[in-house]
Amino acid sequence: MNSNAEINFIEIKLVNESYKIFFGKDYIENSAYYIKDFTKTNKIAIITDKNTANLYLNKISRSLLDNKYEVIHIILESGEKIKNLSSVENVINNLLEKRFERNDLIIGLGGGVIGDLAGFIASIIHRGVDFINFPTTLLAQVDSSIGGKTGVNTKYGKNLIGSFKQPLAVFSDTASLSTLPIREIKAGYSELVKHALIKDKELFFWLCKNWNVIFNQDKEITKAIKWSSKIKAMLVQEDVKERGSRALLNLGHTYAHAIESLLKYDGTILHGEAVSVGILLAYQTSYLLGHSKKDELNKIIEHFNDVGLATDLKKYNKNNINSDILLNAMNNDKKVKSGQKTFIIPQGIGQAFISNEINDEIIKSVIDTALAS
Repeated sequence: MNSNAEINFIEIKLVNESYKIFFGKDYIENSAYYIKDFTKTNKIAIITDKNTANLYLNKISRSLLDNKYEVIHIILESGEKIKNLSSVENVINNLLEKRFERNDLIIGLGGGVIGDLAGFIASIIHRGVDFINFPTTLLAQVDSSIGGKTGVNTKYGKNLIGSFKQPLAVFSDTASLSTLPIREIKAGYSELVKHALIKDKELFFWLCKNWNVIFNQDKEITKAIKWSSKIKAMLVQEDVKERGSRALLNLGHTYAHAIESLLKYDGTILHGEAVSVGILLAYQTSYLLGHSKKDELNKIIEHFNDVGLATDLKKYNKNNINSDILLNAMNNDKKVKSGQKTFIIPQGIGQAFISNEINDEIIKSVIDTALAS
């Protein structure tokens, strides 16, 4: 076994549920070696999707089986469409049929959808079982695997049913990124750069010069992922249950979640693509409100275009979405408070604030402009 010569990790320091997020290149292939310090159970359920299973299920299972673990495989369809209560019920029934017990372990192997589903299932089966996450996409490694937010979508909106479930550990195997389609890499990059935009100007300008380390799988890819992950970790530690500053991580998401909901999670737009479009809409909102300057907005647009991120709302408007329809969809967002929509308003680059006082006419103007341009 070629274990990591230098173990890279960050720690999420919480009152009762602290854990580490590890970054390296052989965690999947040597899973048994790495999880042994976190669990005493002999039975492990791996929840994954078909795409990930084709690439990595044999590798992770071989390590576990060779080390005398009993392994249950739960393989779901791929994509956001499976992130619903029907999938949760089917998985739980499958696990119970196979006598999965309270002291056993769930491993999530896949992207953000699988991590959210597996974590949610771990939080409710037997009133809570242990959970370890092996995120295999860039989006999951820099964002969704960090902080314990789990959940599923409904016809009314994204992640409206869920729970907080902190994992025992997270193993981000950066080697898995080499198998991702370029579209998935770009979708993940939008969450990575989001962290820079809300909290770290230095990271943003580093990315402007070095973003190709992500796409070329350069040796500095771990630096970029770890740097971005530290920003999210800091906000999670400050505000675990998202009652304050952690909400800054939702930059662009009020727009993005509404767009995804209207497109019925059918794959027309990936979550990360909706986020990059939403970030630009948030910056347009900020510019109209006087919190960001035109040159700052232009710099972000320039960087998104350089990277090839999704920027054009019109491209995804197959259902004749207009500002009234999108505004109505925003009203179902879980961040709505007393009927007021919550927006993260960037202040230039590297700072942002939370607002529940954005006039609907401003929002409609931003959307109308985006759909017309």
